[in-house]
Amino acid sequence: MKNTVNNKSFKFKGSSGKLITADLSYIQSTESMPIVIFAHGFKGFKDWGAWPLAAEIFAVKKLPFFKFNFSHNGTSPEKLTEFTDLEAFGNNNFKIEYDDLGLVIDFIEKKAETFEFNWNGDIHLIGHSRGGGIALLRSSNDKRITKCSTWASVSDLERYLEMKEVNAWKEDGVHYIKNGRTNQEMPIYFQFVNAYAQNAKLLNISGSLENLECPLLIIHGNDDAVVPIGDSHIIYDEVHHSILVEIENSDHTFNTKHPLTERKIPKVFAEVITETIEFFQM
Repeated sequence: MKNTVNNKSFKFKGSSGKLITADLSYIQSTESMPIVIFAHGFKGFKDWGAWPLAAEIFAVKKLPFFKFNFSHNGTSPEKLTEFTDLEAFGNNNFKIEYDDLGLVIDFIEKKAETFEFNWNGDIHLIGHSRGGGIALLRSSNDKRITKCSTWASVSDLERYLEMKEVNAWKEDGVHYIKNGRTNQEMPIYFQFVNAYAQNAKLLNISGSLENLECPLLIIHGNDDAVVPIGDSHIIYDEVHHSILVEIENSDHTFNTKHPLTERKIPKVFAEVITETIEFFQM
């Protein structure tokens, strides 16, 4: 069938040699099309909740959708939806995620000739939550990215350094956070703080946005209790050519849950998808 969505899975080296797992949803076509890259957020993964359904919708709209797991997100190639590698999770940091995203783009460029569609060379980037912050940083510094959309994005990364008093964190060497869904105690080693300090200029979202040239669509739910909608207002104020869309009655994940119990997109998430597709097709 003409609009049959195909899925292809990939594994390739990310930061520190750890594997990035990814998949590409697309329809076979000779038409010239961009590629959409999706970056998940903190304690997230590429197959969380309704993300796979979103990938199919984008693909049908002739927007091939490449979603991936950051190399140190805590999942493994064998367990894509479970946090089985807490050592990797504990050693994750923003610089690793920033570098991973660059390696994803490198991989796409290298594999492009094998795709069963005609990639036009454009890269449209989506980042959710903390992934939105990483997407903004990469888009500000990587001219290969032609459009960017943030979904419920953070406006700064320093807030994550406030999870624990720094001296106590340094003395203990680790800070544990509770995963409310799985009840796991997930470690974050003090290297997280050091890595930020060593790359503070690169990881400064506000400073980086001065260099953002590509079109930017900012989407945020007005009932977000995890990342306040004020974060998106800050981003909007700093990027004068950006577009801000506020989604009514929407939480941090646009009223989607994990695991997904039925193949159905909540109304507010459908609105997010529609707004993003229209922006990418402009």
